Amino acid sequence: MKSVFLLVLACTAFATSETEYIQLIHRIDATPFGRTLFDTIWLQLETGDPLDRLLNTLSDLEDRYQQEQREDDAENREFQDSCNVDIAAYDKDIANTDSERISLEARLEGDLYPRRAIISGLVTAKKAEVKGYQKEIDDLDAERAAQHADFEEIAADHNTAIAVLTEARNIIKANVEATSSLVQKKQTQQAKEMPKEHISLLQKHIKESQKKLAHTKHMLRYVPVLKLLSQITSKAKFDDSTIQKVVDLFDRLINEVSDSLSLQRFAEDKRVEAYNKTRKFLVIALTVAGSELANAESDFASVSDIIRQVEASLENTNQRLELLNERRTDRWTQCEEAAKDYADARSARDADRQVVSDTIGLVNKSLRTLREQLALRQAAGDNI
Repeated sequence: MKSVFLLVLACTAFATSETEYIQLIHRIDATPFGRTLFDTIWLQLETGDPLDRLLNTLSDLEDRYQQEQREDDAENREFQDSCNVDIAAYDKDIANTDSERISLEARLEGDLYPRRAIISGLVTAKKAEVKGYQKEIDDLDAERAAQHADFEEIAADHNTAIAVLTEARNIIKANVEATSSLVQKKQTQQAKEMPKEHISLLQKHIKESQKKLAHTKHMLRYVPVLKLLSQITSKAKFDDSTIQKVVDLFDRLINEVSDSLSLQRFAEDKRVEAYNKTRKFLVIALTVAGSELANAESDFASVSDIIRQVEASLENTNQRLELLNERRTDRWTQCEEAAKDYADARSARDADRQVVSDTIGLVNKSLRTLREQLALRQAAGDNI
């Protein structure tokens, strides 16, 4: 009874193993490589080639797959190591370049741009200062020119008045002296009265002086005096003493005009002195402001040149950073694609090697089942 039970178990195990072998044959035959391999095995079985040769061929093929895989593994490790080195180098270059970019931007934003703005403001202020001083000097010169023109006009009027009064005074005195001896011969006991013709001559010179002074701008105040004098001479009786009083009056007027001219000259000298002092101060201030403006403009040009250089460096740095990132991305993509190709090749090779290994197992353990299944495939029209 026990022997029968063991026989049943053995038959069951054999049936299970055979079913598994058939399923394995079907799986192998479902692959293109397995189907080609089974075609080769079938031909060898049909031609009666020794079984050992078939096993050796399959073993050699399995060994070749393993060797190729080891070589591929080593080549992949070497390639991926070079990828890691290259990417690490790119990362370092990118970090250094980005640090340089940050440094350049910080220099521009934190130092150069603010400094240029400050210097630009200083240049604007100094230009306004120079313009202001120059305007003050121009205004001062214009004022001085107007003052000098006024003084020249006043001085000319004073000189005209002095000349007119002096001429009248000298003419009157000369005529008086010329006729004085004749008057003395006729009037010895009585007061010496002037002849009518002499008085008329006196009035004529007074009126002529009055007319000349009426054409001046600053001596008009003497016109009423001469007019009054002319009226007095037309009514009063004149003798030597009276004529002398007229001459003395002209002398006083001449002295008064001369004193007035002296005062005008003194005032003009003071105005010139004040003008020279003020202008000297303004010229010094203008020179200092101009020098400061030139220095500020030089500083502005210098910092602008530095900014252009730093901006050019920043542009080059940004371009280099962009190029490094592109190259890193390209290298990363290349390495990832190589890794994927390696994984796909390894998977395919492993699958083919497993087919070979399974086929060797079938040849060694279940050649009869394999032969039957291949025969069935051929009988069924090349399909199992």
